[in-house]
Amino acid sequence: NLPVLGGHFVDTGEFQRMRCIQQLALTSFVYPGATHNRFAHSLGTAFLANELVKAVAARQPALRVTSRDRLCVMLAGLCHDLGHPCYSHTFEVFMARQGELIRQRASARGDGLTMEEEAQAYAYEAWKHEVASTTMLRRLFDKLRPIMVEAGLTSDDEGDDDEFIIELIDPPKTRLVELLDSGELYRHWSATVKGRPVDKAWMYEIVANWRTGIDVDKFDYFKRDTQYLGIKGRCDHERYFQTVRVVRDSSGITTLSPPAKIKQDLRDMMEMRKGLHQKAYQHKTVKKLECHMIDIMTMLNERVRLAASGGKKMSIAEAALTVDPVAYPKLTDTFIISLLMSGEHPGTEPACEEFQIRMQRRNLMRRVADWDLPRMGETVFDFELGCHMPAPTAAAVITGVLEHYPASARLIAADLPRREVPKEELRCLVLGLHYGMKEQDPMCRILFHQKDEQQSMLLDDDGAKPLRHKVFVFWNPPVADLSDSITLKRLTHAFIRWAERCVQQHEDAAKTAAAAEAPRSMPPPPALQRPRRPASPASMSPDSALTAAAAPRRARSLKLAASCTLTDDERALGRERCL
Repeated sequence: NLPVLGGHFVDTGEFQRMRCIQQLALTSFVYPGATHNRFAHSLGTAFLANELVKAVAARQPALRVTSRDRLCVMLAGLCHDLGHPCYSHTFEVFMARQGELIRQRASARGDGLTMEEEAQAYAYEAWKHEVASTTMLRRLFDKLRPIMVEAGLTSDDEGDDDEFIIELIDPPKTRLVELLDSGELYRHWSATVKGRPVDKAWMYEIVANWRTGIDVDKFDYFKRDTQYLGIKGRCDHERYFQTVRVVRDSSGITTLSPPAKIKQDLRDMMEMRKGLHQKAYQHKTVKKLECHMIDIMTMLNERVRLAASGGKKMSIAEAALTVDPVAYPKLTDTFIISLLMSGEHPGTEPACEEFQIRMQRRNLMRRVADWDLPRMGETVFDFELGCHMPAPTAAAVITGVLEHYPASARLIAADLPRREVPKEELRCLVLGLHYGMKEQDPMCRILFHQKDEQQSMLLDDDGAKPLRHKVFVFWNPPVADLSDSITLKRLTHAFIRWAERCVQQHEDAAKTAAAAEAPRSMPPPPALQRPRRPASPASMSPDSALTAAAAPRRARSLKLAASCTLTDDERALGRERCL
């Protein structure tokens, strides 16, 4: 049901390669039904984009939506994932690893990074699939130019259609949000966005919504992923399509405005996003598999050389970095699996063996800890000051665990010898569970409308929980040591000691700050004035605030899981000395 022009884009090698890239990468190793691909998701996103534009244009003819507008929005939905490589977002972590390796090699030399190495390391660490998508799409525009011109796509006073499609896929989000928050977006629109004039700003919220994150990309993958994962979820895109209108915000920018009556539907959708991340995308076993696959692809990267443009040979990472027109399109799940299953490429034997041992025989790294960091109000004093516990870096977590490990080894199974754990055997991931905008609640950025066409924005929601950080620590010893439960238990104990010390340090800092803030008698921000909490120190008299700050409150236990569970007595060992 797509326009004819869409079929011409579908019938190209660049688009068809997405049949060979699974939508959820390695998640199918945990949820066997989740084998759907980015080809189907892209078709679905294009269909929904086309339907949404048609629905809005039919309700509001004054918007003057042209056939060119509709075609551009449809093509943006169709091609938004065009540049995804093998294993999708896992590949971005693999690319960042290549930058880390450059830095590690320079550190081992002891002479620091050269300017060329610094630039190369940064390029690997900053690599994103959106850049590959827009690069491949521009090449596809050149290939299909006569057909696009015949369909009416061009560049004139109404807009530049090529740029419009690119911007719909990858808008300058940071700059747009900055200008919106400062009230300067209307004045600077034409200098920031080239595809369409400011009156059509609402179209930039259809495929990749820079303002709220509610877009047709998510509508499709929420429904598609829940279906194939077998996870229950509710995402009513049809009601949204039938009721959304285009209105102007306070600065004159047009925006998609849903009715106030579907606020709960949108909140349910955001909660479903967090649930999918928690249950599937960030499932502990999925994260283990991703770590192993990154190791395997790093091995392949050292040996495999791809035929590239101009007769050159490139590694996997080099092909991605340059988005080489010959080498990069080969990077699909099917390509990597064929290398690993066949074992015919010279020098890939270690990678093939690692794939068989880890992925096929399921000898996975062990989980030391899985910790949900406290949210606002879950540690002493942080609610009153509005300061939640900051997320640690992965390097800080590993360093902290190794610092506590010798003491934990003396306390857990003290009669047994201690196995040394090199830093390279520990893996740490610091992740976020949120609504798509990290600390921000997208609902606070939506301009809802009422029946009488009055506009209102949801300023605060007591039930919203925008962000929780999660820390995974895995132990990846040689396969022969995977059954060493004593070392694993000692590592878990060391993690607990480190985590409790972090929480204590945060509470001490918040307590000191609370005492310092109390005499100022400044009212707390509106977002912190919630009736279910005690009055903040700032709202009390100085004496009572200091009393409240000094009053002891029982700290909540860590929200933590591990492969080797410690008894309460074991968890308590060494706690007093640590704190």
